[in-house]
Amino acid sequence: MSAPSTFGRARAGAVGIFQKPLKAFGHWTLFIAQVFWYLPLTVRRYSRQTLAATRNMAWGSGSLVVDGGTISVLLILGVATGASLAIEALAILDILGFGSLAGIIGGIGAVRILGPIVAGIAFMSQAGTRMTAEIGAMRISEEIDAVDSMGLRPIPFVVGTRLIGALMTVIPGYLLTLLGVFWTMEAVAVLFNGQPGGTYTHYFVMFLTPIDLLYSTIKLSIYCVAVTLIHCYYGYFASGGPVGVGQASGRAVRASLVTIVVLDFTTTVLLWGLQPVFVFKG
Repeated sequence: MSAPSTFGRARAGAVGIFQKPLKAFGHWTLFIAQVFWYLPLTVRRYSRQTLAATRNMAWGSGSLVVDGGTISVLLILGVATGASLAIEALAILDILGFGSLAGIIGGIGAVRILGPIVAGIAFMSQAGTRMTAEIGAMRISEEIDAVDSMGLRPIPFVVGTRLIGALMTVIPGYLLTLLGVFWTMEAVAVLFNGQPGGTYTHYFVMFLTPIDLLYSTIKLSIYCVAVTLIHCYYGYFASGGPVGVGQASGRAVRASLVTIVVLDFTTTVLLWGLQPVFVFKG
């Protein structure tokens, strides 16, 4: 009797190893499918809630940085990123005697790589954690069940409105962030480092193309959708009281960081290829 019992326990353990991740994958898939399936319903029936979520996400309700919304954080990080990128670019290029070519870094590096990933992390840290906390508080206080009992669909009302609001906030905010990056880089290179303004602008405009700006915005939009879904998922299924909401926020942040890095590599390769071509006209 011991041999079959041992075999049964081993088989049950092996089934459990595969069953848990498959169950989690199915849970995630069903949640994401419902969010996208009900997006038309969200637009038609919950437009007021969508606008409220957009306003709260964009401008916040408190101090400038702590709860000032995503726009303020994006602008501040845009200026900081532009200054840091310009300083590092000039430090390297000056060694080679090519300091006046720093505009190339602004036209390529800030748009293709650094801008989207910094904006994605900023959105995650400011708006993402807030979404997890808000939805998690609604879950443990049974507000989501109350929404359902009122005849409102919880997923489009709670998650769909925030997804649309996130995109409406991030896209214009990101374009303003890029302007901050570009202006700060030029100020550091030309005003503070004495590089020729005409040469900097020439190479900056040469390597900054409209298609790159479009692809960069698409990259950030993908990050935004992924981060919103992750944080809303962990908040929507939070349990265990306030402690459980805090743990859900931590899991959402870790999952979002990993997802942003993976998506950054994937989208860069898909949009620009493994060997992007640069036309240098002198």
